[in-house]
Amino acid sequence: MRRPAGVLTAVFFLALSAAGQKAEIWLTTSDRRALLEPQAPAEFARERKPGLPAVIVADGTAYQRIEGFGASMTDSAAYLIHQRVPAEKQQEVMEWLFDFRKGIGVSFLRNPMGASDLARFHYSYDDLPPGQEDMRLERFSIEHDRADILPLLKQALRIHPQIRMMGSPWSAPGWMKTSGSMIGGSLRKEAYPAFALYFRKYVEAYAKEGVPVHYVSMQNEPLYVPKDYPGMPVTAAEQIDFLKNHLLPELDAARLSTRVLVYDHNWDRPDYPEQVLADSVIAGSPRVAGTAWHWYGGTAGAMTRVQQMDPKRGQYVTEASGGTWIEDQVKADFEAIIHSMRNFARVFVKWGLALNEKRGPNAGGCNTCTGLVEVNEQTGEVKKTIDYFTLGHFSKFVRPGAVRVYSTNAPGVITAAFVNRDRSRVLVAFNETKEEKRFQVEWRRRWMELALPPLGGATVAWQQGIEPPSPQGTPRAERNKKPQFVIPAADQPILASNYTSLRELRTEPCTDADGGFNLGYSAAGSWAGFRNVDFGTGVSVVDVRVASAGTGGTLEFRLDKPDGALIAQAPLPVTGGWQTWTTVSAPVTGAAGVHDLYAVFTRQGGSGGLANLNWFRFRNE
Repeated sequence: MRRPAGVLTAVFFLALSAAGQKAEIWLTTSDRRALLEPQAPAEFARERKPGLPAVIVADGTAYQRIEGFGASMTDSAAYLIHQRVPAEKQQEVMEWLFDFRKGIGVSFLRNPMGASDLARFHYSYDDLPPGQEDMRLERFSIEHDRADILPLLKQALRIHPQIRMMGSPWSAPGWMKTSGSMIGGSLRKEAYPAFALYFRKYVEAYAKEGVPVHYVSMQNEPLYVPKDYPGMPVTAAEQIDFLKNHLLPELDAARLSTRVLVYDHNWDRPDYPEQVLADSVIAGSPRVAGTAWHWYGGTAGAMTRVQQMDPKRGQYVTEASGGTWIEDQVKADFEAIIHSMRNFARVFVKWGLALNEKRGPNAGGCNTCTGLVEVNEQTGEVKKTIDYFTLGHFSKFVRPGAVRVYSTNAPGVITAAFVNRDRSRVLVAFNETKEEKRFQVEWRRRWMELALPPLGGATVAWQQGIEPPSPQGTPRAERNKKPQFVIPAADQPILASNYTSLRELRTEPCTDADGGFNLGYSAAGSWAGFRNVDFGTGVSVVDVRVASAGTGGTLEFRLDKPDGALIAQAPLPVTGGWQTWTTVSAPVTGAAGVHDLYAVFTRQGGSGGLANLNWFRFRNE
């Protein structure tokens, strides 16, 4: 395999000389000197190299089923690819996007139901003159989509028949709203039945065109009302009413297979989907598939909180735009996608498939967003953006139907691991630091030595001849299984993000020296569990990396269960900030051999958050 011209030798992975199973590797770096570039293969060896941190891949512990990675077929994207790209180039561009071998294999598409902030003009599927209504939707039409959107969706399905698709409205037709316009205003109560019928007609019309719609959400970003493009506020109570009394019965009556995703907004308001999913009718409906999320606020850890509340349903990241406001798109994308996968996301969807050289066109909305490809409207030239390559590290290699499996992070290195239906294994790793990181991938008692360049991300893929594991609803469901790994207690710091079970905590991006994800949102009684920690013949001290702008408290370490034998109590001091880190130490007694370990947050009185936890390390003095 070729190496990218001009990339320093230090960026390349190390191929071991020992005979063993080979892994193929692809690399992207933040300096963009390597963009999804194939590297020299590496090999698994049967001996571990002492002194290097380990990234453990334990494919006996499985989590969510992956449905796909992708972007949105907006009005602007479809127009650019269908009308501005020369006819002789269009098939090649579509293969860049949707073919696994020739491109990145996009496998999930979000389709705005009408105009969005990436549309050339404002439109719905039932536009009327001012003062008119159409409660029976006799003038409903998807004619707009037949020009550009549907031809490209059909072409994409020919290239990649496994594509899953979701429909989301940015607004109901204006006549259904208090404003009489798609901009501003809320859905009138008397229009709820008509809006539910609007969804049914959309799904049925698309089905007649040979394009199945697998999911819909009631409203894009229901907690935000834009001033210059379509939008519509919807409270959680209003969404409950609309779903259980109108949309779900309408879809049921039509016997459609389309399922519903609730919420469809940022990670910072998990209380919204929790309220919707707590309704007894919605909770009892098999048509409700899960929660749709965006990445513009909060932390991906919110998805695990909702997953634990309702493990029968899934988490879907349905919009995560790249843009000029992001300082390092490579770092941001690897972090966000890995973090999302580690918090039960079944899909990860960027924003527009294509934008022009001015990051448009649109009639109000985002002029700073980036698509997967850039189309020059004047020349028809098409360029792959950085978003194309970062998403490709996942979409090209993690196929629909794959299962995420347990993998650990290492100091400075974050990871997500998967098993495909064809039995191939995939590990995506990113170096959070500005220094080269050397580490070992440990898998089934074999070790592969790798070196990641500064701010570099890689996909590592290899074959293994056993059936993929069955997914489980939540890490807590795994606690009665014996993972195929042990964590040496006194070898390296144990990162808090390497938990195997969790209660009332969330991971969030960490600004400590090696980056990664810390555990936050702690309260008295919160805990994180770690399977099979090997204390050897015993340890005497634990060092704990903590930060707090709250009340502080105590971190108890207990064996085998959250209220098991107490081996250490480390103070949680108030450090002056949730990302102001310090290391504290405490004596350890009674820890030897292999045990499950629980880190339990406690305090004496007070209220509010306790502290954030980055890592802990056991040692002997």
